[in-house]
Amino acid sequence: MKEYLPKIINFFSKIAPRLTAGYALKRFATPTRIPRPPSEMELYGTSKKFFLRDGIAAFEWGGSTHPLVMLIHGWNGRGTQIAAFAKSLVEKNFRVVALDGPGHGISPGKMTNPQHYADFILNAQNELAPEGAHSIIAHSFGGGSAVLAANKGMKVKSMVLVASPAFYEKVVAFFARNFGLNKTSELIFTEMVSNFAGIHPRDLNIGLLGSNLKIPALIVHDEDDKAVQYKWGQAINAAWPGSILFTTQDLGHRRILKDPKVIAYVTDFITSH
Repeated sequence: MKEYLPKIINFFSKIAPRLTAGYALKRFATPTRIPRPPSEMELYGTSKKFFLRDGIAAFEWGGSTHPLVMLIHGWNGRGTQIAAFAKSLVEKNFRVVALDGPGHGISPGKMTNPQHYADFILNAQNELAPEGAHSIIAHSFGGGSAVLAANKGMKVKSMVLVASPAFYEKVVAFFARNFGLNKTSELIFTEMVSNFAGIHPRDLNIGLLGSNLKIPALIVHDEDDKAVQYKWGQAINAAWPGSILFTTQDLGHRRILKDPKVIAYVTDFITSH
């Protein structure tokens, strides 16, 4: 059925473009809750588990009075998906908190968008460390949302983006084409995404948003990332003055989150900033 879906969608987008665009928006903005795999159970088991005021699930390692490092996962992810960073950071006397984003893991919600996700990150920082977080490590969709959160007032001293998209406008266009929307329906879909998110996709240029921030930034990206192209990491780095690009090979989009060399480099960056 999946292989025929774009043809079916294309047909309906010709006869009912707005209705089809609305269906596309629902599919686009609704993440899939993927169960926690066995590979994450050890870190899950060692974490302190609690919920923030808005129901967001949190997983904590390290001393509660130590400087905070927040871990923000990407689309269809979970907090423990990015928790491999916790051990080395705790050894450096950081408090590490991973979060299940809205509509992900065991947190509430169904549909979300970058603006909504940014608000969740900002609210989490305010609740967990009102004085400000020391750093944030954010993966994929979470990376762009974290940069947006910082532009909205999140207090953080440094930022690490792992495999983050650079241009939300291109993400929206890629989905529309692959979903099967025709041009008319794609224009309506983009308008709906803008209204839903409260911001036009073209205004979510992560490198340019990052250039507004006066904090150190580390961009980590793999040359063989099939989900988010390496050139997008390069684009963020080029647009963000003073940012550092750390390039890896043969790790793809998710293995990069557990690689010992990546963990060591990120830990050194956070410790020195």
